Amino acid sequence: MTTLLKNAKYLLPDYVSWGEGDILLAGGRIAAVGALPQGAEADEVIDARGKLVIPGFINAHAHSYTGYLKGSIDCMPLDIYMLHAIAGGSSRSAREIYVSTMVEALEMLKSGTTSVVDHFSERPSLTTEGLRSAADAFDNLGMRANIATMFADRGFLDTIPLLPGELPDEVRDRPSGRAQSPEEYIAVVEQAYLDARERDGRVRVILGTDGPQRCSDHLLELTGELERKYEMGWQTHALEAKTQAVFAREQYGVGLIEHMRDMGLLNSRLSLVHAVWLSEREMELCAEYGVNIVHCPGSNLHLGSGIAPVGRYRELGVNVALGSDGGNCGGVAMPEQLRLAARLSRVTEPDYARWLTAADALKMDYSGGKRVLMRGSCGAIAEGADADLVLLDADNCLWQPEGDLTCQLVYGESGANVDTVFVAGRKVLQGGRSTLVDEEALYAEAREY
Repeated sequence: MTTLLKNAKYLLPDYVSWGEGDILLAGGRIAAVGALPQGAEADEVIDARGKLVIPGFINAHAHSYTGYLKGSIDCMPLDIYMLHAIAGGSSRSAREIYVSTMVEALEMLKSGTTSVVDHFSERPSLTTEGLRSAADAFDNLGMRANIATMFADRGFLDTIPLLPGELPDEVRDRPSGRAQSPEEYIAVVEQAYLDARERDGRVRVILGTDGPQRCSDHLLELTGELERKYEMGWQTHALEAKTQAVFAREQYGVGLIEHMRDMGLLNSRLSLVHAVWLSEREMELCAEYGVNIVHCPGSNLHLGSGIAPVGRYRELGVNVALGSDGGNCGGVAMPEQLRLAARLSRVTEPDYARWLTAADALKMDYSGGKRVLMRGSCGAIAEGADADLVLLDADNCLWQPEGDLTCQLVYGESGANVDTVFVAGRKVLQGGRSTLVDEEALYAEAREY
């Protein structure tokens, strides 16, 4: 159906200025903005007075399996946290995967996110049924998603730099279960990728190995071959904690990103998540090969991993997007990540002229995020762009009186004022509630699990 938003105040594509006028949605796209063609009509007309219209946020890295793990982690560094996350996210039925994904995705939608890269984890083995359950959840909520299939074939405890004798004997000698082989993993991903192509394009499957240091070179080679075959995209954690940088040099004799370069794995379809501990040479390689960085400031702080050198990435011309990481690391609302990204630049950069502005943070989310998604027509309110829009209620104390609206959006909005959300021109949230799913029934089932 077609929708006309009348009397709208909307964020312009420079992410600094705001326009006023009407917005016409038709065929899943923005058909016109500002002054509409004479005689323009629509199936539904919405008076947007008292609302602010922005593009839907892009969450370039999240974990749907953490829908059941909220509030479960405090004061744990990454390597210890991972043991809890692995245990908490294992051995789930297809229905449990569906409900967990639905809960996490609905939280994103209600805070204004319309597109996500879900770094999908299914342990102990990735299955087409599990992937289909996650895809169905995003589909049924009406969101856009790239499901990145997280996998590793090396034992976690074998990939952290422990001192001799530091690991207790009873843990070191405990036999591990049979791991899914790299060939089995690749076969599942390829089939899921082909299955997803039969959908309407909102939900896709891409590659998503856990972290390269947790993967054998054989698995990395197969991953690179499959990615190049379809140019499907690939997301992976990379050098999130200092321990990973130390281990990589012990393992490979060079930095992790240098090793990936030597294997022919770097390209513009690759996104490295966290990227806190890259060397200067590794950052230069990201720029040289067009690699994307996904900055997760909230998670990095929650786990004590450090502050990513975003300013240096930007100086080198590296594309930087924003992600939340899992909900067990502090929440998945993107407005918080926007605020943290801007403010953390003021901790690491003494020259205030080089601090990130509110508009810079929005550009990372929208422009940087759409490159990670490989969806060139999202993230802006402009004719021909995807009709992924969020209407914020601005008739309240947060927004009144109006100052610099871009600053108020980044430094004040929490997502609590999200009223209506459109994805591909379809109204998926109205009055802060899903138009497509029974929220009470969903929460009841999640509590049971």
